[in-house]
Amino acid sequence: MVKIGYARVSSKWYRSEVQLSELKRQGCDRIWSDTTQDGNDRGETLETFLADVSAGDVIVVSRLSAIADSIAELVNLLRQVHEKGAAFRSMSEPWINTEGGRAETVLDVLSGVIDYELGLADLESRTVEDRPRSFGLSKGRPKKLTATEREEALSLLSMGKTAAEIGRMLGVSRSTISRLKNMLPETG
Repeated sequence: MVKIGYARVSSKWYRSEVQLSELKRQGCDRIWSDTTQDGNDRGETLETFLADVSAGDVIVVSRLSAIADSIAELVNLLRQVHEKGAAFRSMSEPWINTEGGRAETVLDVLSGVIDYELGLADLESRTVEDRPRSFGLSKGRPKKLTATEREEALSLLSMGKTAAEIGRMLGVSRSTISRLKNMLPETG
């Protein structure tokens, strides 16, 4: 078993000295230090790192944020590590230890958390969309003409009155009446 430490030092929030000393204290045989400044290059560095991992190795990080920026990214990384036959451990988050055959359980739990978060986001977006309707309101601007006034305007349009004349009569603009022309039944 080889312990491989991974430290990301790409910004001021990730102190390299602290991470490196923590990884040395954990007895890591090798330590990778990702110093990329660009998120795109980081993926290549992580892939190079994973290519160096063998079955039976244990990847150690000081905290999850040093290796993944989201739960989805973490799940993807853990799957890759598991497929290689290696294990993963975070010092700050001991619950993310996949040693001793716990990888499947951790992956199932994290995948469940992702599904839960997506479900909550979907529910929240539906709640926000439905909120006006629950108060008897509709989306968008209020109609300038009532249904009765629209019928009257359509009737006057079909009799040959101009949109400007009808608009003055109903107290709305000519363009409001002109938009109703699309609702007239086709004749001809």
